[in-house]
Amino acid sequence: MAASARSSSFVSWFTFIAGVPAGVGVLYLIDHGPWQNEILQRYVHHTAEQAVVILFCCVLTSLLGKLLSSMRERYSQAQQLLPTWDGKPIAVSAVTPLQQTLSLADGGNTYIGRRLGNILNFVVSRGSANDLDDQMRSLSDTDAMALDGSYALNRFMIWAMPILGFLGTVLGITEAISGISPQQMENDPGAVSNGLTKAFDATALALSLTLVAMFFNYLVEKLEQGMLERVDHYVDAELAHRFIRKQATSTGDGGAMAPVMQQLLEKQIALWSTSMEKAEQRWLQIGPQQNEKLAGALQQALETALTRFGQRIVETEKKLLERQQTLLESVAKLAGSIKDSGQGHQLAIARLTDAIGLSIEMITKVQTSESQLIRLQEALSQNLALLANSATFEQAVESLTAAIHLLTTRVNPTQQASPRILPMQQNVA
Repeated sequence: MAASARSSSFVSWFTFIAGVPAGVGVLYLIDHGPWQNEILQRYVHHTAEQAVVILFCCVLTSLLGKLLSSMRERYSQAQQLLPTWDGKPIAVSAVTPLQQTLSLADGGNTYIGRRLGNILNFVVSRGSANDLDDQMRSLSDTDAMALDGSYALNRFMIWAMPILGFLGTVLGITEAISGISPQQMENDPGAVSNGLTKAFDATALALSLTLVAMFFNYLVEKLEQGMLERVDHYVDAELAHRFIRKQATSTGDGGAMAPVMQQLLEKQIALWSTSMEKAEQRWLQIGPQQNEKLAGALQQALETALTRFGQRIVETEKKLLERQQTLLESVAKLAGSIKDSGQGHQLAIARLTDAIGLSIEMITKVQTSESQLIRLQEALSQNLALLANSATFEQAVESLTAAIHLLTTRVNPTQQASPRILPMQQNVA
């Protein structure tokens, strides 16, 4: 762990010691060196844009340092750090030659060298390889977290680059707007647009360099993760099953303890048998008395329960009778009211029946009168025809008057003839 911390610290210092001068050199080459170009100078004229370029160079320098470390790791993995293993487990006491061989190899400050050294030290300190699998998993997880933590500085710088670009854009917009009056905006609107264009160049530069930095950071990180996977495979193949475990010894101790355990079990079974026999004899002696007491208590409880149940039944019966009496009284009242209302309904129905009969009689009379009126109308038509053909006008008028009088008498027998007819008859006469 200490070696890993020193390696990470070295990479951090190398990032700033080499990255900052590299960024300053790039800016100098763009402004005064052979890289002079109006387009490039336009994108690095602001302080925020220059800071973005320096951070980008720092990220590339850090990734370059990691690539150098990866090359060293590959060189260490290519060497023979441990003696060749024939596949047979060895005793834990044979770890010392392995440590000496590892110390002679040039791999102490690499992932594989640290991993092998920690595993051998664990076996030596424990004097056993029983928990070696858990230790190997723990060391693998520790290296994975250390590798992930080594990219924290790069992630911070990549995150800061677009923030600086946005800051440069905001400052550029402020500079473009603050120095221009409304009159200048009317006379020369291109001045504002040019200032805004230069302000947004900072964001464009920052986002472009951020994408490039993220891409290279991803490639280097995947390369180192693959390197750690190869370390895990090598350690698992060379050390996971190389040492003798102590399961056999523990099995022998268990075999020695087997007779003692058998004797203890036999004694315990004998005690249980004796206890059960005593409990059975005790139950045979006390059983009849307990049965009598239980029967008496049960009989008394049943009698008490039956007595209470009978009282409850009597009380319930009284309550039911009272409720039935109340219900009968209410039903009798309801029947009386229904009877009274029924008589009134019968009288109303009788009156309605009489009225309907009268209506039927009147309708019959109207129908009869209607038929008589039709007949009289026919007679009147005939009389009028005769009157038209007759030579005597007075006879026709008398016949017409008689017919009208007869018609009036039949339609309304109680009413006398209309007084208007008499003068008509007199005039006719």
